[in-house]
Formats: sequence, C-alpha cells, structure tokens
Amino acid sequence: MKKRTLKVFALLAAVTLLFTACSAEPILTENYRYTEAELKSMQLAEYVYDDNAPSLCDAFADYFKVGACINPWTFSDTSSDEYKLITKQFNAYVYENSTKPDAMHPSEDRYNFADTDKLVEFAESQGALVRGHTLIWHSQVPDWFFYASGNSGEPATAEQLMKRIDEHVTTIVTHYKGKIDTWDVVNEVINDGGGLRFSDWLKIVGDYDGDGDKYDYIEQAFISARAADPDARLIINDYNMEWSEQKTISMYLAVKKMLEDGVPIDGVGLQMHIGYDTNIDTLRSNLEKLAKLREINPDFVLEVTELDMNCNGWDGDPNDKEFIEKFNQTYSDLFALLMEYSEMGFIDTIMFWGINDANSWLNSSERDNYPFLIDRENKFKSAYWDVISLALD
Repeated sequence: MKKRTLKVFALLAAVTLLFTACSAEPILTENYRYTEAELKSMQLAEYVYDDNAPSLCDAFADYFKVGACINPWTFSDTSSDEYKLITKQFNAYVYENSTKPDAMHPSEDRYNFADTDKLVEFAESQGALVRGHTLIWHSQVPDWFFYASGNSGEPATAEQLMKRIDEHVTTIVTHYKGKIDTWDVVNEVINDGGGLRFSDWLKIVGDYDGDGDKYDYIEQAFISARAADPDARLIINDYNMEWSEQKTISMYLAVKKMLEDGVPIDGVGLQMHIGYDTNIDTLRSNLEKLAKLREINPDFVLEVTELDMNCNGWDGDPNDKEFIEKFNQTYSDLFALLMEYSEMGFIDTIMFWGINDANSWLNSSERDNYPFLIDRENKFKSAYWDVISLALD
C-alpha cells in the first residue's frame, strides 16, 4: 500500500484555518497529509479554486495525474474563473479539438501548430503533463488524405496513404518531441460490434504487407511516432470498453498481435464515457482482460483519457436524493477501482473530458447534463467530497 500524502498548497491564512480545526497540533512537512477534520474544515470553501479548497490533483498525487480537456480560450485569461479552476484542480491537459487532424493538418502542404504550441507553453508554466489527442482518427480528418490529388477525384492508393500517415505523424510528433508526453496515436479503430472499424484508412490500406491482418495503417502510425519521439508514451484509445466485453476482447486481440509483431504500443486508453448507473464489476472484468497485455510488454499501461458520467438516462430531478446517492456511489466506486489499478502499476493518468458541468460535449440545446464533480458555477458537488476523501489515510 502506498503512503497516501497530500501536498501543502493552502496560503498561510487557509493553513491557519485548517490548524484551528484540528484537535492535534499538525506537523508541517514537504508532503502534508490531511486529517478527516481538516477536510471537513475545507468544506467552508465555496468555489473549487478558493485558496483553502482542496485539489484533486494534489489529493491523488500518490496515485495518478488528474487532468482535463481544455480549449485555447480556457487559459487565455489568467483572471478568469476557468483559469483558476484548471490550475488549481488539474495537473495534466489535453485539447478537446485543436490537436485533431483537421485542426492540425488542414491541407496536404499546411500544418497549424499555433494553438497546440500555446497549450505546451501553458502546461510548461504549470509543470503539467500534456497529452496529444489525436494523430489518426476516422472523424475530424480532412478529406485530402484519401484522394490521390489531395483534393478530389480518384482515391489515394494504399502506398500513397501509408506515406501520408508517416509524413503526418512524423512531422507533428517531431515538432513536439520532448514537449508532449503522451499521444493518442490512433483513436476509435475498433468497431462497436468487434473487429476493426471500416474507415477510409482501413478501406484504402487494407492488408498492405500481406501478412493476413489489416492492422497495417495502425502499425505505421505507431512506428512513425516512436521514431519521431522515442520517449513519448504511445496509446491506442477507444470507447465503450467500460461495459462492452466484445469490444474489449477485440482490443486485446488486436494489441496482442501488434505487440507480438514488435509494434511499439505502450498502452490502451479507455475513454471512460460512463453512465451514472455503470456496472463497476463489468468495468473491473474488462480492465483485467486488458491488463493481461503486460504479459507481452512488462511496461504496458492503461490510461483513463476522457472521463465523464452521462446522466441523460435519469429523467427525474438531478437534485433528487436517490439520484445523488447513485451518482456519488458510482464515482466513488470508480475512483476506488482506479486507485487499485494505480497501486498495481497500471494507471497513472486520469483525464476528465471537461472541467465542469457547463463545459461538456454531453450538453445539448434540449437538455443540460451534469457529468462532473464540479457544477456549472464552479462549486463542489457532494460527489467531489466523497471522491477526495478516498485519498485520506
């Protein structure tokens, strides 16, 4: 069991407040461990960025980085509530859209590094980890990749598309060598019902090397990424493995085959778009399946890359006691499971796919969603306290 410690991060006035709340005289050390009484006193904070509020990333520092997806405008104003939130609560960042193929490589002879350069600079100023999402995806990819001329007309040949994959991945990863820590090299390549997704990448490249499988475009992306930055962590990322055994098995078999063929895949990313009624036992079972990939690569990891909790299945009042209890229990059970896998050395990064309920792709014009531990006003939900209390001794 790891020693669970939390860093001192409060200002002097806030620390004084905490000390007053404790029955025993605290001892200041480099790593300060909260007592239950101190955590209770922190609930006097109104907003998650208040000086005397706790921090998710500090609370779980002995387990994993806790990060979030953001956008260029999220950190452009250092006086904004969003800026104060992300610098207080998170120590890893990923862009929601600005590092996807259509934003980064809109035409064959043009790259756009400006926004991602800003993210890297911001993260460096905070001492935070940076994830790159994503190099190859069937969605948000410009059409020029798939045409011989780069515009329209005849489709690209398999050889042409493989060269474009290599050039695209090599150029981007080289630009951020030593600056972006982890890449979602390929995203959502497994079909919902199992097997490979029938994308334009798969349709054109197929079994390029004639070895009997059609992983070739995926393999090329990983090989090019490793050559461009040998120290970056390279992830294959997908959704629904939280509940779908069929998809999880397909991912396991695909990665197993590629690892055995020497493809440099460092881990599987589970997007973790869960529901408030997610079955944690099913998730545990699927994590166990993917963890067996360490039998081939002893350093293989799992990452949580896009965590949120969809509550659209609940038709009642989100302030209803029954709903809140279920919401809180699911988040607590999830974090307890992820902490177990952290202690086993599998998970060291958890990314929320947003910073608060107001900033979520799950919201729609018809209905608000409430997928996070932080509400629309940047205040704590009771689930926040339930989750962070798991990091107490």
